[in-house]
Amino acid sequence: MTPPSRTDWRLVILLWLAGLLAAGQFGKVSLTLTELGALYPAAGLALPFAVSVVGLVGIVLGAVSGGLVARAGLRRSVLAALVAGGLLSLIQAAGLPLWLLLLTRAAEGMSHLALVVAAPSLMIEASRPRDHPVVMGLWGTFFGVAFALITVILPPLLARGGLPLVFAVHGGAMLAAAVLLLPVLPARRVRETGEFELGRELREIYADPRAMAPGLIFLWHTLTYVALLTFLPDRLGVAGLAVALPLVALAATMGAGVAAKRIAPLWLAVAGFAATLGLAAAMLVLPDLRGPLAPALFVAIGVVPGASFAAIPWFNTDLSGRARANGALAQMGNVGTFCGTPLFALALSAGGTAGLFALTGLLAAGGLAIVAALRLRLGRIRAPL
Repeated sequence: MTPPSRTDWRLVILLWLAGLLAAGQFGKVSLTLTELGALYPAAGLALPFAVSVVGLVGIVLGAVSGGLVARAGLRRSVLAALVAGGLLSLIQAAGLPLWLLLLTRAAEGMSHLALVVAAPSLMIEASRPRDHPVVMGLWGTFFGVAFALITVILPPLLARGGLPLVFAVHGGAMLAAAVLLLPVLPARRVRETGEFELGRELREIYADPRAMAPGLIFLWHTLTYVALLTFLPDRLGVAGLAVALPLVALAATMGAGVAAKRIAPLWLAVAGFAATLGLAAAMLVLPDLRGPLAPALFVAIGVVPGASFAAIPWFNTDLSGRARANGALAQMGNVGTFCGTPLFALALSAGGTAGLFALTGLLAAGGLAIVAALRLRLGRIRAPL
């Protein structure tokens, strides 16, 4: 298919907004655990599972989701995911028993996965090649922007109608997004043909460094970002840090997308990981500089997702390859987010605040090693501009 000569920014923005709603499928529960605990006082350890089950779906199905979405069609996948997610959220607003809430959350995980695979693939299809890095840099901000917005929107919603209103507003917004996207999504049936074979699909993904490269880079970022953001502000005790750190990371992610128009994503990833390693080492040995250096550390950390998402169209020129790369990235991202917080909790327990910086440096070194391995495997690949 011939790429467009102009970027359809209206469609790009609408798909990005759909991504915010996909992130809301996490945020509406993870940021209301206190209220959920009051609603389900006997839930115990089952309650956090209401958050993690969505990510577990991504871990289990992420690798094959790209192939499934490519066969179903990107347009159909986005619309079906929005409608299903919206209806599930409205059902949750009815005040379900815990077992049924968890069941709907598992189904919501499939809706979330379809959205985060199909939406960025469609954003690439709707943009001219020169704008791919910027479009993917924008997509890379969706999770952080969504959580920032949710923290602002939640208090008045909870005060007015509690959890049922939160779920109802989210469900209504997803259905509204489907209505808005319906007339502007491309009507052509761009889809992969042939039967889906699980073994072949896994081989095609895991044996293809172009499909795996963005996700393998992203893994080392997700192992660090959420966990460090969870523990670091309280340990440093600097006012406003909890708000400032995600904002500077978002700015860096978008900036990396713009920079990827001229700099190869692998080199941007090298810069992000190297800066993270150097700053983590400095903060490890210079305790008095930890507060002042924390924003710079999150700028470095924020460069990596911009590079990861920009790497998808850089290494994959066809729709199926991009869908598979988005699926692999979703899987690796969920693995990193799922494992990162326990790892940093162990580091904090063993080494205090210094343990956080030691682990951050080790993970950055791991990211540099994987980029070096990818560079050797892939060689020189130019962007399809």
